[in-house]
Amino acid sequence: MSKNPIFCAIDTSSIDKAIELINQISPYVGGVKLGLEFFTSCGINGIEKVSKCELPLFLDLKFYDIPNTVKNSLKNILSFNPQYTTLHVSGGADMLNKCVEIKEDLHSTTKLIGVTMLTSFNDKTINEIGLGGSINQNVDNLSKLAFNCGMDGIVCSPLEIKKVKNTYGSKLKIVVPGIRDNTIKIDDQKRTLSAKKAIELGADVIVIGRPITSAESPASSAEMFYQSIQ
Repeated sequence: MSKNPIFCAIDTSSIDKAIELINQISPYVGGVKLGLEFFTSCGINGIEKVSKCELPLFLDLKFYDIPNTVKNSLKNILSFNPQYTTLHVSGGADMLNKCVEIKEDLHSTTKLIGVTMLTSFNDKTINEIGLGGSINQNVDNLSKLAFNCGMDGIVCSPLEIKKVKNTYGSKLKIVVPGIRDNTIKIDDQKRTLSAKKAIELGADVIVIGRPITSAESPASSAEMFYQSIQ
C-alpha cells in the first residue's frame, strides 16, 4: 500500500475545531473529507483554511440537481483542486456527462466520484422512496452508469466492494464509508465492515468519521485504524 487510503470525515460546524482535529490526526490519515455540515457553516473560507493544512482534500457535497446547475456548481468546486468530489449518480447521464466535460475543459485532476446508494440505506429504505430492486441491484445499475459516463469512481458500502471490483477492476476507484469495527457503534450506518476487510476486498479509499472524531483521543483512534490496515 503506497499511500494511506484513510480520509477522515471532519463533520463539524467550527473551522477552529476542524483545524485542531486535523492537526491531531494528520500523521495517521491520507486526507480529510469536508461535507455539508462543514460547508454550510464554514463555507469557502473554511475550505481555504483547511487547504493550508496540506493534506489532500475530499469535498463531499454530493451534487444532485438539474444538469446545468450541477455543472456550474462543480466548476466552482474544481477551482479548489480537491483530490475527490462527489455527485449523485442518480442525477442521470446528462448531468454526469456535463460534469465530466467541464472537468476535461478545465484540465482538472480532481477525481469525480459518483454516489450510488447511501450507507444509511437498506432494502427497506429504497422501498420507502419508491425505488425498485435491491440495494445490490441499484448499486450495480448506478456503477454501470457512472462508468459509461466517464466518472473516475463510485461510492458504495463495504458490502458491495467485491462485486464492483470484480466488474471494473482498476477502471473505477472505490470510495467506501461505513467503516466500523466490533467495538464501535454503527450510528446511522446500515451496511458496514472493518477498515482491514474493506481494504482486503479492494477499496481504494476508506472514509472514517465519528469513530475517529468522536473518540476520547482522535489521534489514538486514527492510529488504531491506520495500524489495522498495515
